[in-house]
Amino acid sequence: MFHRILSAWNRANLIKRISIGIVTGALLALIFPQASAISLLGQIFVGGLKAIAPLLVFTLVANALSQHQKGQKSNMKTVIILYLIGTFAAALVAVLANYIFPVTIELTAASS
Repeated sequence: MFHRILSAWNRANLIKRISIGIVTGALLALIFPQASAISLLGQIFVGGLKAIAPLLVFTLVANALSQHQKGQKSNMKTVIILYLIGTFAAALVAVLANYIFPVTIELTAASS
């Protein structure tokens, strides 16, 4: 039985895996709000997504550039413009969220 589940998991695409992970994490957080091990799994999951995203974007752009034939119409200009707009919009939302929900961090002096 475990082998069938693992096999189905390995056949699923990345979007489905991420969606399942998000739903599972949300359900576990609602069921066990004080479980610290579950929050550790969430931090590992989010850290993994953050780690793979730049590599994935780089690979996709490099692949698109390598597939381009001279004289062939490409949409790279549109892709780059959308990427820049998306990056700017994400930064703008982060700055606005910081002003709406300010976060303060108190640092303590290191004892030597």
